[in-house]
Amino acid sequence: MGLLGTLVGGGIGFMMGGPLGAIVGGAIGSNIGGGGPRITRGDGSPYGSTGYGNPYGGPARDTRQAQQAFLVAMISLAAKVAKADGRVTEQEVRSFDGFLRDRLGMSVEDRRVAARLFNEARDSHVPAEEFARQVRVLIGHQPDRLRDLVALLMSVATADGQMAPAEDRVLRSIARELGLSARDYEEAVAMFDPHHSIDASYAVLGVTRDATDDEVKKAYRRLAREYHPDVVANKGMGEDFQKFADEKMRAVNGAYDAVKDARGL
Repeated sequence: MGLLGTLVGGGIGFMMGGPLGAIVGGAIGSNIGGGGPRITRGDGSPYGSTGYGNPYGGPARDTRQAQQAFLVAMISLAAKVAKADGRVTEQEVRSFDGFLRDRLGMSVEDRRVAARLFNEARDSHVPAEEFARQVRVLIGHQPDRLRDLVALLMSVATADGQMAPAEDRVLRSIARELGLSARDYEEAVAMFDPHHSIDASYAVLGVTRDATDDEVKKAYRRLAREYHPDVVANKGMGEDFQKFADEKMRAVNGAYDAVKDARGL
């Protein structure tokens, strides 16, 4: 059983709390006929106390929880990005399912749970920024994972070959609430730059043209370590995201080669 399949009986919604916990509770409830657990505050409002002293809960407590939290966050925010223009089309739903199947290698079972989570988030009145604030609480101690989250959302947004202005605005707002900088956002954009400009190559590496040769090499080595399969799994992304990590590493290698050629290294 995959990471999402275990949500049906695992109760991560209660660990997570907050608006994302409410999304999980709604998805589980609909899965078992509407009688399942719903996450509420003590006063009965949409989401509730978690025992961590704030409505968002605390950081994920182990690798599996971190992996599940990352998946729930990605799916919920993807729904909000898809709805950036006010509605979600059938084509966008199919594109997202294809993304989960082809880019993440997600099983049919997990994609069924993902569809429930997606629908709950799509229909929720909670804004994307509120989800992003909770994500920052859950995994904000891993800024590289936050940058990966934005890159994945951008990959979903561009699955149809382009990113609409409304989607770009929502993505930028999400990135700000995650605590990421404009440079972090441009680094994610650079992964999808069809022109492969030298500026995009620097952005993928997370450095500027002013960086020294040694700084460029250090940036490349750090990214090569960060996207090693064992590191990706242990830092909260799980096996489903290995294809994404491989794509990221190919982009990093391509960017490094371009920068080396430009510098004559």
